Amino acid sequence: MLFLGHKRTHKKPIGSRFFVRQSALHALRSLSFCLVASFPVYAAGQLEIELSMQEAIARSLNKHPELASFAYRIKSAEGDVSYAAVGQKPELSLVVEDAFGSDEYSKLDNSKATLSISWILDGELSNRRVGKFQAKKTLVDIERDIKRYDIAAKTAHQFLTVIALQDRLAIAIKAQQNMEKALMGISKRVSAGSALVADQLRAEVSVERRNLNIEDITHELKSAKKILASMWGGAYIDFTSVSGSLNISRLPIEFSDLNEAIKTNPRIRYFLTQERLIESEITLAKEESKNRLRFNAGISRYERTEDYGLTFGVSLPLGKSNRNQGRISALTADKGRYLADANATEIQLLTQVFVLYEELKHGHHINDSLENKIIPRLARALEETHKAYQLGKYSYQEWSMVQQELLDAQLALIDARLMALNNTVELERLTGLALLRYSTAL
Repeated sequence: MLFLGHKRTHKKPIGSRFFVRQSALHALRSLSFCLVASFPVYAAGQLEIELSMQEAIARSLNKHPELASFAYRIKSAEGDVSYAAVGQKPELSLVVEDAFGSDEYSKLDNSKATLSISWILDGELSNRRVGKFQAKKTLVDIERDIKRYDIAAKTAHQFLTVIALQDRLAIAIKAQQNMEKALMGISKRVSAGSALVADQLRAEVSVERRNLNIEDITHELKSAKKILASMWGGAYIDFTSVSGSLNISRLPIEFSDLNEAIKTNPRIRYFLTQERLIESEITLAKEESKNRLRFNAGISRYERTEDYGLTFGVSLPLGKSNRNQGRISALTADKGRYLADANATEIQLLTQVFVLYEELKHGHHINDSLENKIIPRLARALEETHKAYQLGKYSYQEWSMVQQELLDAQLALIDARLMALNNTVELERLTGLALLRYSTAL
């Protein structure tokens, strides 16, 4: 489980944290060079800052370039909803008859003027249009949710990579320290004539290899930090390290709970919302195809008698109301397609979740074996082999092999934990469940 505090610390220099006592002068120089190289260029005057995963994800969700356009898309969708709610405007008309003709109709004395207003009963049609654009807005919201989950997952994966590299660097430095101590002991034994010069030479080579390993990990860590900072568009790395641990204890959830949560996956909701959008478009097309009554009412003035009269009329379009039948048939086919896509996506997600969960269980099994069985036994074997070497019962090669086995097991433990946590992140992305505490940022 990850530890999540966001800390600002004033730490002692790196050298004083890692060394208990001085070793050989040339090793100190090479190690100091590697440690200095491990720091990328930070903001001027910056203190050492630990970045938590929760803060990293929050930064990505607030500043990731791909999320910026969604605010405009949602605003545009809201505008469409408002526009659809406005029905067809009533029409006002003025008609003058029997004027500007000949003889007694040459002027306005015998004319008739009619002022009228006409309207269509389209309230239900407006409601259908609003429903259509509301479904479109929901699609934009779901697309944003999908993108947010993807960005959060990518940030979490990269954050875990940085933690793993920090752990690898710590192990590499510890191994280098141990090799330096071993070299000092071997050198004394060579001077006393109780060990071969070849042992000292091979130990010196091991020290140099440890130094190269530290340098390799240092460069990887620099790049990993830069990639992490790029998740929120950072121009430079504004943190010195990340906080947290790769330690895992138990499976965070049962498989049955994951299966149930799949139904709320944004990708499935996307297709189901597409289906609802098509349904609203079908309803709208049916509503638009209906013959609608147009009403008009007004008042007429007769100039000859200076009298007034009311007018009222109703008009109805002729012909069958099935002119949208082709459109409705096409939309019905699209509706079936989106429903089929939703079912296919659910099957695919269930398969992915099953595979990830099996890999997660396997990762926990590897972690338990390495942490509780293999590493403790190798540590004891190394101690016993060292004693045997000092007594002349084991060769330097046998002692060195056990050292390497222990180092490999420690690195394998980091890999197993990283794999398990990455699988957990993917399960979160697919199900929306908060399996790690940082997920509250989602």
